[in-house]
Amino acid sequence: MSVLQHFWGPIPVGPESRGLKIFSAFFKRILHCVARYFPLLPTWRVALHRWRGVHIGKNIFIGAEVFIDDAEPGLVTIEDDVTIIARSTILGHAYYPVHFASMLKDARQKRNTVIKKGAYLGAHTVVLPGVTIGEYSIISACSLVTKDVPPYSMVAGVPAAVVKKFDKKVLDL
Repeated sequence: MSVLQHFWGPIPVGPESRGLKIFSAFFKRILHCVARYFPLLPTWRVALHRWRGVHIGKNIFIGAEVFIDDAEPGLVTIEDDVTIIARSTILGHAYYPVHFASMLKDARQKRNTVIKKGAYLGAHTVVLPGVTIGEYSIISACSLVTKDVPPYSMVAGVPAAVVKKFDKKVLDL
């Protein structure tokens, strides 16, 4: 067992966490913990996620205990005017234990996850890697978003499905 496997367990370790880069990865995880659990002003929470590498636009609200990919924060993009309510999870990658490598073609799945302008994520939502949430879409609380969400729509459920579509004119944009 290598030293990395001793510390990280059976998850494959990418180049962004090898050698001296481990210190940067560790620091970003500390920032992530502070952003998630400390009682901060919303603008401070957003700033911490920016420092971690998340691509974040203007006028963003990120609630308490929001988990934004801790190993690959640069794979997540949050555009302007987005609201993310407490305890939501946004992933940009998936690592599987090495013993699944023979079943899965790539144990390290990295895909950009994008939350478009004006989207709203309700409490306890989960957004999986590679998903794009369309402009001014609403993700209902406790939804699991496994595929792209069309703009101007509301999705709900596990897995999330479109339950309502909005007229762009009604949103008064």
